[in-house]
Amino acid sequence: MSKVVSSDGPVAAPSINRTARGMTTEAVLAAATDILERDGLLGLSMRSLATELGVSTSTVYWHVGTRDELLDKLIEQITDQLGNVQPEGRGPAARIGSIVRSLLNEVRARPQLISLSATRGRGEAIFTKAQVALAHELAAAGVHGEDAAFALSTILFHLGGFVLLEHSLSHDYRVRGVTQWAEEDQELDPAMSASLRRGANLDRVFDFTLEAILRDLLGDA
Repeated sequence: MSKVVSSDGPVAAPSINRTARGMTTEAVLAAATDILERDGLLGLSMRSLATELGVSTSTVYWHVGTRDELLDKLIEQITDQLGNVQPEGRGPAARIGSIVRSLLNEVRARPQLISLSATRGRGEAIFTKAQVALAHELAAAGVHGEDAAFALSTILFHLGGFVLLEHSLSHDYRVRGVTQWAEEDQELDPAMSASLRRGANLDRVFDFTLEAILRDLLGDA
């Protein structure tokens, strides 16, 4: 009988039964994604996945291999999805900006993505195919050579840095220390103090800085 090696040792290939007969790798990955988004990375085990699917753990191992291999498959799947982001807009800045904003929204829609990629040491690798799309857009805008490399690096650092920062902040984030001085400093504009106390508009911050970066990198392209 064929065997698959798991972290617990060899696992015999599951015998064909009514429950496992229609199982596919895609179905296992879909269930794993549901668990990941619902229970987080710690909640995703081969046993919990088998329970979710209503099959034996050996069936899960047979379709996706070990847990590490499962995580790698999930990252590959997400990388493919992020690489399918399509640019929108007429000018280079609009098209590149649309890709970057779409990537941010995709990551926001997968709150466990950062933990998953960090666990496997993949980090920015999830953006690999999206990087290719951005590189092509820069080339189409007439940006080449070292300028293109610098532009791509700048855009990716902006996106990645913002993703990590936002991931570490609370939903009601305010500029640190504002509550200690905004109300007491009588020389400050009251409207400024009130706005700071309400919290930072992260979407506006992201759009403003992205547009400034693209304007500087692309000029009149």
